Amino acid sequence: MTREQILPRLIGGLFVVLVVLTGAPAAFAQATETDARAVTIGPLSVVKTRDLQYGNIIPGTGSGTMSIDPRNGDISMTGGAIRAGGVATPANFIIYGGPNQIVEISIPGSLFVTHTNGTDQMRIDRLSIGNGNRDFSTFVRGLLGTLGIYDLTVGGRLRFNGNQQTGAYSGSFIMTVDYQ
Repeated sequence: MTREQILPRLIGGLFVVLVVLTGAPAAFAQATETDARAVTIGPLSVVKTRDLQYGNIIPGTGSGTMSIDPRNGDISMTGGAIRAGGVATPANFIIYGGPNQIVEISIPGSLFVTHTNGTDQMRIDRLSIGNGNRDFSTFVRGLLGTLGIYDLTVGGRLRFNGNQQTGAYSGSFIMTVDYQ
């Protein structure tokens, strides 16, 4: 073959290789970002693991109550209201401290929850601290145990009026833990 024959064939061969390479799928890499989270707590800490929740209630024409037992989460109702689902549970807290450390825990006896309209309210009274099958009322002096952990719940009685304004109500209370 002469030079005049080789050059067109070489150019044609390179063109075929170039067409094949451009037709091949490109390598594709993709990166994404995600969050990682952790919470560290000190040896003297209180962690809320669950809120005090009364669920959904259909108010009746007369006043009534809904109670959540802090010992076992049992629910009882009086009056004309009807429980209509939703989560109803005592609040739950875990107290961390040193092994066999003594703590004194107190909560208020009552609080008000307020409607999102800012004016209508319901009272929660008979707040009490529970642990296992015990009800300590609003104060308990306890021993954290060998692991330095004390698990407790808080329940209470929600009081509603006849024809209570429908909608969401919320409020809060302060739990005080004194480490001895």
